[in-house]
Amino acid sequence: MIGNTWEFRQDRLSLFSRTFEDCGDLGVYRIAGDDFHLANSVELVHEVLIRKGRLFEKTDRFRAFARPLLGDGLLTATDEDHKHNRRIIQPRFHNAAVKPSADIAARVTGTVSGRWADGEVVDVRREMVRLILGVVGQNLFSRDILDDADELGNALTDAIHGFDSMASALVPLGITWPTPANLRYRRAIERLERTFYSLLADRRSLDRRPDDWLNLLMETRREDGSPFSDKQIRDEALNMFMPGHETTATGLAWSLHLLAEHPEVYERLLDEVDGALGGRPPTLDDLPRLPYALQVFKETMRLYPPVYMFTRQATEDVDILGHRLPAGTTVVFSPYTLHRRADYFPDPGRFDPDRFSPEREARIPRHAYLPFGAGHRVCIGNHHALLNGHMVLATLAQRVRLHSVPGPAPVKEPMVTLRPKGGVPMRVERRGFPGPAAVRADEAPAHLARPGGTAGSSSCPLGHG
Repeated sequence: MIGNTWEFRQDRLSLFSRTFEDCGDLGVYRIAGDDFHLANSVELVHEVLIRKGRLFEKTDRFRAFARPLLGDGLLTATDEDHKHNRRIIQPRFHNAAVKPSADIAARVTGTVSGRWADGEVVDVRREMVRLILGVVGQNLFSRDILDDADELGNALTDAIHGFDSMASALVPLGITWPTPANLRYRRAIERLERTFYSLLADRRSLDRRPDDWLNLLMETRREDGSPFSDKQIRDEALNMFMPGHETTATGLAWSLHLLAEHPEVYERLLDEVDGALGGRPPTLDDLPRLPYALQVFKETMRLYPPVYMFTRQATEDVDILGHRLPAGTTVVFSPYTLHRRADYFPDPGRFDPDRFSPEREARIPRHAYLPFGAGHRVCIGNHHALLNGHMVLATLAQRVRLHSVPGPAPVKEPMVTLRPKGGVPMRVERRGFPGPAAVRADEAPAHLARPGGTAGSSSCPLGHG
């Protein structure tokens, strides 16, 4: 009954690694009496997520624990509803939305980093949460939410803790049980809903609505011609807001830590940014001349994939590469473990952004790199995720250099995402671009800072929708 429950709660990354080492490409561990099949090869990724992907769904366990927060949105929807919802949402990721999204990312990055004083020690985990909440708030709602970022970030953290506590319990209890974790989870959901419904009420009062995610959802019609209810709008909005903030902020925090720990990589990034930009702020057109910044972000997501595990459940009996999986079988994929296979990534523990140079990236086996999932539920905004990570790193590199401070290195905290536990304190060294010159949120053009203009596409929910 207990099986590997305690190990999963205490050190699930080691459990995944040990399962692969002991069992090979397909191994089994047990939590609370249920078997979980860890699939850890490109062949299994192809079979389960692509070739026979329609025979696998999101698990009942995931939906039960995620629905109090995410409702019936894109991440929790059954395959039929997912197909319909994805078709509606997909237009927000067309090429026309790329430039506004890049502009927002650069602007908000300049605003947040412009507040850091030379020599100040900042928690980059907290600052990246604030920054990405600012980006997501502009993209989704055309609103500046930086002043509320700390409170919203804390609510999101409590929600993540609540979800993880239920998902890893020996005896899973629903959210209605008044445990301390459940009470925090419920308060967090209430706080996020208050914010969202307030934004929705403000939007309905406008004569002219901005072209953003919220407007898309408000104008969406179901097949019978009826509009989305407020609850449906809430569900889809939170499916974009929570994963889009949490995963991107986590990836950026790990990127900055790795850069500080590898000064030769940091110097190369700074040289690239200085050479390509010549002191002016980056734009979308500059990104092709900043390939190393993108390589840094990609390599960080190899070593520290924000979504380090995800699951699928067989909907009927199925044969997978000689293994018979009965209906209801749960299959687990761990990008963290897959990305550490030495036959896919030589010297896998080494931070080497050149793995993602064009010539070397082309040699990586297909599906060996899985930060966005694969198949019909691949992350809908994967290109925008890379765009935003690329732009934020380039903008930060122009303005500041961040240094590690004495003390223990950040510890991996695998919960819903692979967070650095307890934050990442770093010392700020301002560079040539003056911080005070950064545009403040309240000075941004009206169409970016307030309702009534236009805004771009959402940053990516790295959670695999």
